[in-house]
Formats: sequence, structure tokens, C-alpha cells
Amino acid sequence: MKKILLPILLLLAGIICLVAPHFFSSGGEIDLKIQPASVIMPAAYKVYSNPDVAGGRYNLFKAIIKNAGKSEIHNLKVQFRIPKIIDEWTEVPSSTDLLPGQTAVVTCFPSLPQSVTEKNTSSKEKTDIKVTYGSKTNPTEKDESFTFDMTSVNDMLYSLGSDYDKAFVGDYLNNISLYACFVSAQDPIIKHYSQLVQDHILCGESGAGVGTGGQVGQKELDEKLRVMKGIYNATLISHMVYSETSAGVTQYGDNTTSTEHIRLPREVVSGNTGLCIELAILHASVYKAAGLHPVIFLIPGHAYPGIKIGTGYIAMESTGINGEGLGGMMSADQAYLRGMEELDTFFAQRAKGDPQYQILDIDDLYAAGYKDMELKPDPILQQETDKITQDWPVCLLTAVAELNKKQNRQMTTRDGNTNTAVNNTTSMLRYTGYISFMYPRSWRVVNHPEPQLPILATVISAPNGVSAIEVYQVGGAQSPSQAMGYIQQSLARLGVDVRYSATGQRNGMMQFSGSSNGSGGSMNWIGFFRNVSGGVEGVVVGSRGGMSQTLKEIIGSIN
Repeated sequence: MKKILLPILLLLAGIICLVAPHFFSSGGEIDLKIQPASVIMPAAYKVYSNPDVAGGRYNLFKAIIKNAGKSEIHNLKVQFRIPKIIDEWTEVPSSTDLLPGQTAVVTCFPSLPQSVTEKNTSSKEKTDIKVTYGSKTNPTEKDESFTFDMTSVNDMLYSLGSDYDKAFVGDYLNNISLYACFVSAQDPIIKHYSQLVQDHILCGESGAGVGTGGQVGQKELDEKLRVMKGIYNATLISHMVYSETSAGVTQYGDNTTSTEHIRLPREVVSGNTGLCIELAILHASVYKAAGLHPVIFLIPGHAYPGIKIGTGYIAMESTGINGEGLGGMMSADQAYLRGMEELDTFFAQRAKGDPQYQILDIDDLYAAGYKDMELKPDPILQQETDKITQDWPVCLLTAVAELNKKQNRQMTTRDGNTNTAVNNTTSMLRYTGYISFMYPRSWRVVNHPEPQLPILATVISAPNGVSAIEVYQVGGAQSPSQAMGYIQQSLARLGVDVRYSATGQRNGMMQFSGSSNGSGGSMNWIGFFRNVSGGVEGVVVGSRGGMSQTLKEIIGSIN
């Protein structure tokens, strides 16, 4: 009997030795450190759930767990909850086993509920953390908690991270990609507004989706620009106004950051007012809804919207609706011209490496995980939107055409320059601007013909295309010579080689003679430039042939 009992006892002892650690002991000892987020932005709630965004720096916390014992840890589990936001204990993916001395870094990317987008005030929230390990039936448990600030859905923080880690200007702007989360093309109110724009302003035609490749055709460019101008006109005829919003500097833990209260696009539309960044986000939202490729240009103290088309960009100055600091209200053509002028400065500064000049490509940011928030229908805001848009014409383009017909107007250019008939019997018309001249009635007038050359205000060309008159408006130029130099550089970017020289003065204007050589051939020309309010205006008369009697008459009429 003793011979049988001894082996049985040894066998039981072995089993106990193998099983007991899982039921009666911790299997080790851990050191636990928590690195918490000091602030969470509800507008970016989808970003926090994605570990692939910005290298995973948008998280709720990191748990640094070290096995400080002498035996292996098993069944390691990390859980968290945020009372009233995420009530249930939620497991954070982590390693389940740790060898003695081994450390695991467990990062929490919370799937925050859509309801956080309804927060209109900031609050202090608490995160509870529970770490268990060892026996499945009787685990060892360590508990931690921390509080963090959850802002309102309208709050935008410019930077994230400790002040001790900020060494360059860009470190204070490392959050600006989160502006993409405010672009709300799928918001039911913005979708409704976009449809109203298409029906009433664009007369039921979009045309935004023409073309997808790198080569940009004129038809594609014209259609997309028409949509952009239509969206601007929608804000203009609604009497939307430019207005400030609250901003400041806020301390969140060891992070001191500039903050801004951003009205959502639905609030800009229903309130009929917006700051530059809010107007830019609204335009980007409607561009996106219309099938365009929206971008937002950020410069020190300002922002404005644009689209990417092919490999280039075009832009609108969205604050031109009442133009605070921009010289008064702008038409859609003027807002586009100002936007293109701003792009020249933008890319010049960007080429110097200034981190304050940034392009937010909304499509690219969406693809990188900076997703827009989901917003629920709001009957009150939609009712306000409908009130603002109820007086829109059945078709803005038709209304404008009827008005022009009623007033018997000819074409109008920037700054009120007009092309009007001298009388109904002569063969010549007069162009009246800062510089005036006569031109044949049969010649074709096109305003702003080249989007990539916004300083070219008007081209008036002969039916055979041999001769033409070009009107340049160079804002900010200090002298005719400086304006000519800028025109030369601008045309060079388009593949046109311009050679010129100053040849005298006439009627207070500086005269230049020169030639332009490009893919369309060579043109000899004479130009007249003078300083005007805000810059320099010039008229260039040229021909691919000889100097005809008609050209001589045009040049003689310039004053």
C-alpha cells in the first residue's frame, strides 16, 4: 500500500506545483506608470480610435507595464472606462505574458461615441484603468485613474505635446491637420445647403466632376471655377458677414496651446457669419459635396479655400463678402483674383520653408485617417438655413442675365471698368478703366482668361487672332517698371519669354516696347503703364503681324 501511495502523492504534488501559480499566486510583480492625455477634442473623435494617424500620438493614455518580479507574468489584461461616455469596461489590446524584467507599452485608442459631437461646453472627465494578471480566477489587480479636459465640439487646439518638447515654430502648429475634421460635406444640413446652391446659384448644373488626370483642359477649369464662384456668390447674396470668434491661449497639463472656437459649417450657414478659417472650412465642405478636391491654405493670421486641379491649385478669398481689411466687398471675380494673388505670396513663402504656410489637402487628410465627424440632423438649424436661402433667385445666372439685358450693359471688368459703346452707329467701342482706349466692335472681349495669370484682367482680340489688347492689373506694384518685371516673371512660369525696354513717357504713362515668345508664336507689342490706386495698371497692344492702321488707332486712343 505504501509503495502505491508514495507515487500518487508525488504526482499530486507535481500537479499542484504546475497549477497553483495560476490560481493562487500573481506569477510576478508589476510596476505600472500611466502617461495620460491632458485633453481630448470631440471634433476629432474618429482620429483617437485610429493608431495609424500621426504615428499614434492621438491616444487616451499609455500604460507602461514592467514585470518587476522574478517569475513570468501570465494573463495580463488592461481595461479602461470613462464614466458617462464609455461606461463599460473596455479591454485594450496588449501582450498577455511578460518575462521577468520585460516591459510592455499598452496604448489606448478609444472608440469614442458619436454623441461627443453634441458637447457644446468643456468638461473635466475621469478615466479609470484596471490592470489584472496572474490567476484567471483570482487575479492580482492594480487600479489607476486620471482626469482630462474634454473640450466642446467647436474647440480647436493648435498643438499637442509638452512645452518642453517644443523647439520650432512648427511644434506650436502640429495639430492643424485636425481642421480637416471640421469639414462636413456629409452633414445633412450642409448637403441640403449644397443642393440649394446647385439648384439656385448654379441653375441645376454642377460640372465639377469633369476630368481626373494631371492634364487640365480649359473646359474642366472653367466648370470647376464656375462652381467655386457660385458657392462664393451664395454667401454674397445671403449677406453673410465676416466676424470674429473667440480665441486664446490655454494650459492643458504641461501643454500650452493656442485655441480657437470654430463655428461648424452648419453654424456658419445658419448664423450667416464666419471668421476666415470658418468660411474656408464652409467652402471646403461645399466643394467636397460638389465633387471638387478641396484644400485650405493657411498663412499667418489668415486662411482661405481653394481646390486642387491637376497638379496645380486655384483659390478664392472667401472673406471678400464684406472684406474686413481687404478693401471692401468683392465680386466673385474679384475674390478669385485676390485668391490667385495670395497664392503667389503663399508659394513664395512656402519655398523658403516657412512652416506657417501650409496646404491642408482635405482628400489626402481623410485618406490618412483625419475623418470628418458625423453630425445628426438639426431641425432648428435647417429652419434657419431655409430662412436665409428662401429669397435666392430661381436661377442666379438667369437673374443676372435679365438684369444685364434690362440695363443694356456690356461686359464689366474688375474695379468697375466697363466696355461701353461710344454710340450705336460707330464701329468702335471704348474701354474705360484707369487707362482708357478704343477698340473695334467686332473684337472679342474675355475677362480673366488665364486662371494661372490672375493679373491679366482682360484680353480683347481680333477675330483672326493675329492682334490683341491685354489689360494688366498688378496689385501692390510700386512702379510701372516693377509691374513689368512681375509680369515677365509670371509669364515665364507659363513658358512665355518676354523681352522689353522702356521707350519713354506719354500722358503720365510709362511706355514699353517688347516681344513675347511662346508656344503660340511670337508677338511684338507696345505697352502703357501707370500707377493707380493699390498698384499699377497697364495696357499692351500687340500683333503677330505688322502694325496695321487699326492698331495705330488703338494706340493713339490710349489715355
